[in-house]
Amino acid sequence: MKKRTLMLFSVVVLVLGMTSIAFGWSLEEAAKPYAGVTLRFITETTPPSYWVEEALPEFEQATGIKVIVERQAHPHLEEKALMDFASKTGIYDVFNFDYSWTGKYVKAGYIEPFEQYMNNPALADPNNDLADFYPRMWEGTMWDGKAYGYPFDSVIQYLFWNKAIYDEYGVAGPPKKPDEWMDTMQKLNHPPQLYGVGMMAKRHLSVVCEWLCILWAFQGQLYDDNYNVLLNDENGVKATEYYKKMTEFAPPGVTTWTWDDVNTALQQGTVAQSIQWDENYGSMENPEESKVVGQMRYAPVPSYGDPVSHYGGSSLGIPTSSKNKEAAFLFIQWATSKDIQLRGVGKGSSPTRMSVYTVQELRDKYPSFAATDEAAATTGWRPRIPEWDDMVETLALEINSVVAGAKDVKSALDASAAKVDELLKSGGYK
Repeated sequence: MKKRTLMLFSVVVLVLGMTSIAFGWSLEEAAKPYAGVTLRFITETTPPSYWVEEALPEFEQATGIKVIVERQAHPHLEEKALMDFASKTGIYDVFNFDYSWTGKYVKAGYIEPFEQYMNNPALADPNNDLADFYPRMWEGTMWDGKAYGYPFDSVIQYLFWNKAIYDEYGVAGPPKKPDEWMDTMQKLNHPPQLYGVGMMAKRHLSVVCEWLCILWAFQGQLYDDNYNVLLNDENGVKATEYYKKMTEFAPPGVTTWTWDDVNTALQQGTVAQSIQWDENYGSMENPEESKVVGQMRYAPVPSYGDPVSHYGGSSLGIPTSSKNKEAAFLFIQWATSKDIQLRGVGKGSSPTRMSVYTVQELRDKYPSFAATDEAAATTGWRPRIPEWDDMVETLALEINSVVAGAKDVKSALDASAAKVDELLKSGGYK
């Protein structure tokens, strides 16, 4: 009897203890064991990375944890991170990774599963509502049913269109179908002062991302659920011919442009519209660098079916080689929190939390918010397999060749399809 009473008392104490931890949790208390730690955070050079660095002093003051931010352009981010991960030197503690990389990093054993941190009451903020993340963005952190990070930025591609320019030339917008969109490009094309559309057509990931938007608009796909390659079918050919024709209404040199060049052209008002990533909404409204404040509007990429917006977001994860995993988790939890995302709106934040987009004041101030909220429910995404990087190399080469006039559409797509098929076979998918 005494033994049962003692066991019951122990359970009560445990439950009460856990409850007190949950109700009494604070970042300051959670971070006490890690005061004095220095974290190195490697990230892509994006607006959200600048906002988080701007807000860092409050995290450092609250925790005693110092964070060094290292930015890299997209192609170099992986190079530097992989050198560290493969050699297990443990230079980096927090890693900003594209959702399409999740599988290969998990399989290589390079990033930590999050359950052990999420389930640790000393580390996990009980008020951190994980269900507040958009489902697609949360899915991007998952592999084989486990989470390997928290969603950091939304990064969804859709149409940025300048309403003031549309109105000036008496053009109704936004266009709904690709043929309507092409018509607006022609009507708004008045070189050299103004071009009908911007393009990110460099031999780079950017051209692949933009082309995928057009492929989906024509109801095409890279391959089906059985890994049969379809990118060079009738839909793929029509989409790529359309993409090439867009260059007739684009500025000279777009075959060397990435998303950065597109953003500058949109800000300067030298292009009437372009596919662009939603994280750039704030730069359109910054009077210090933008000539189009209050003019930009946002809409799905015109499509012959249900609109599909391209999700290209990323997460923050912890390398397995890090020596400061618990402190890194506290930083990631803070950097992806609703509070930080909400306060960073207009300063670079690209929220991944649904609740931020429901704030009416923000929806009124930033027209992109309604567009992102809608697009998040209808996103397509790039293959999440290790072979994707090699596919990008081929697709970027071939599509850029088409746009540059060095190769015809069918030959380029057939070459791409053959390489993608080879990669799928070598990967054991078919």
